[in-house]
Amino acid sequence: MNSQVFYRKWRPKRLEEVVGQEPVVQTLKQAVIQGRTAHAYLFCGPRGTGKTSTARLLAKAVNCLDVLEGEPCNACSMCQAVNEGKALGIIIEIDAASHRGIDDIRALQEKVFISQSARYRVYIIDEVHMLTEPAFNALLKTLEEPPPYKIFVLATTEPQKVPLTVISRCQRFDFRRIPLDAIVGRLERLCLEEGIKVEAEALRAIARAAGGSLRDAENILEQLAVSYGSPLSLAQARSLLGIGDDEKALELVTYIMKGQIKEGLILINQVASEGKDLRQLHRGAVEHLRAALLLKAGITESMGYTSDTVATLESLVRSTSMERILQGVKTFGQVNLRQDSASPLPLELALLEATSDSQNSYVEKAPMDKKMVGLEKRSEVEPTPQRRITPLDVPKKRVGVEEIPGSSGSPFQSNSNDSPVQEPSVKTPAFPQGVIPSSQAQSPAPEPSMDSASNLTGVSDAQAQLEKQWDSLVKSLSRYKGKRFFLGALLKACKAREINLDRLILKFGHPSHKERMEEELGDPQTRRALEESILKSVGTSYKVDLALTDDAVNGPTKPSAQSHLVRAALAMGARIIEEEGEQT
Repeated sequence: MNSQVFYRKWRPKRLEEVVGQEPVVQTLKQAVIQGRTAHAYLFCGPRGTGKTSTARLLAKAVNCLDVLEGEPCNACSMCQAVNEGKALGIIIEIDAASHRGIDDIRALQEKVFISQSARYRVYIIDEVHMLTEPAFNALLKTLEEPPPYKIFVLATTEPQKVPLTVISRCQRFDFRRIPLDAIVGRLERLCLEEGIKVEAEALRAIARAAGGSLRDAENILEQLAVSYGSPLSLAQARSLLGIGDDEKALELVTYIMKGQIKEGLILINQVASEGKDLRQLHRGAVEHLRAALLLKAGITESMGYTSDTVATLESLVRSTSMERILQGVKTFGQVNLRQDSASPLPLELALLEATSDSQNSYVEKAPMDKKMVGLEKRSEVEPTPQRRITPLDVPKKRVGVEEIPGSSGSPFQSNSNDSPVQEPSVKTPAFPQGVIPSSQAQSPAPEPSMDSASNLTGVSDAQAQLEKQWDSLVKSLSRYKGKRFFLGALLKACKAREINLDRLILKFGHPSHKERMEEELGDPQTRRALEESILKSVGTSYKVDLALTDDAVNGPTKPSAQSHLVRAALAMGARIIEEEGEQT
């Protein structure tokens, strides 16, 4: 039984039959008409886009005995020889993947100088980027000054691997991916010729799975025809392609865009427990998220989905912000299932990151009473020069502080009888501006003066300015990548900000977010970039510190870390080495 596969049987016989490459076809036809064909061509582009087929058509056109408007007649002896695969003296095809050495190129050069009866002899070198460097060097002279009536066509899917010295000696044509509608039209014509009945939606599913490659689409159609016969349905196409869970992918995207973490995790584990391919679920989710991104941007052209799927996506994007969709595309686009395609963990982590980080950046803060805001800001400000520290300012918990460089003892001492704090007998280090050593700590703190009120107002204004500019600050750092993470993505997880003198404290609701930010800020360049961005956004320079919120996953912040005295000591380089509970 002698039969040919579809992509060979229905290979174009005229240049105008090449699908989706109109600019290339037009230029080559004009070159044939005017008799100005080049001695060397470089055809670049993805697989299955017609590079080799176009090279064969060019060889047939330049040797045709009755050329009509740049097209081969397909009736003369030369055209018949090419169509029947007997044109050994017209077309010489070489696979550079298996003939990549310098000896193969030398053998080719010997053939080049042999005469032939045809008008032109065309040498087609497929996957030319696979040649070795010595082989390319041997080919250079032949490409630059070949014998008369010799044409070289170099075809490659990776033009960046071809030396520039070779490219400069060729006319380059870039083949593009074939549009989805063009593939569907070609498949419809093929089905009509083969007598295959098929649903229109099935053809669109095949074209979308082919990814711009007509050869892949024709192979898939033939597989369907062999497996199921005629007629062919959308369900059969999805079953063969492994995209029967397209609904699952759309359902997962729905959970991502609505921030429903629990439902999304249940879906991922359900697909994994059923033994289905998680890579198909991942690929489908990324494609649907991309479609949602395009719809949100106002692009409504057909993307190969059914009308029901498009309607569902349009309904979702109307109630979802562009930032959340973009976060989902970025997060799921970075998932790599090549190492372990059976584990649902990468998809679970991507779901958590895409939803949790998005939720943190969209939570609206509840309005607070103005008096409470004033009290909150006042409690966050360090004492002014007019205020003196009293024993009441010392926390009940006793904190052991490591000796600060430059001093011979601890700068703070406590008394079990709650007596006033004694002045240390040794010289203590200088305190930050706004804090006075406790040498006169016996008198109660007076009410804040006008200068203190001004400071409070300044901090309040700075805090308000920071909150106002926070979103733009995060956006400005969205493309700045540190050692491992993008700063903008990490800052989205920051749930609260607090200005304390010359320091900006970023508070996170989860220890992992804080640890990631600490890792990035360990790089001086990254820290400098963050602090410079804060300066540009707020207008004031701050040093960045990190902390957890009171309702963080690992429990509330320790009271001692909120003490003015401990924070002042930590600012000067000290660190907490011991902490005890309240004494009874």
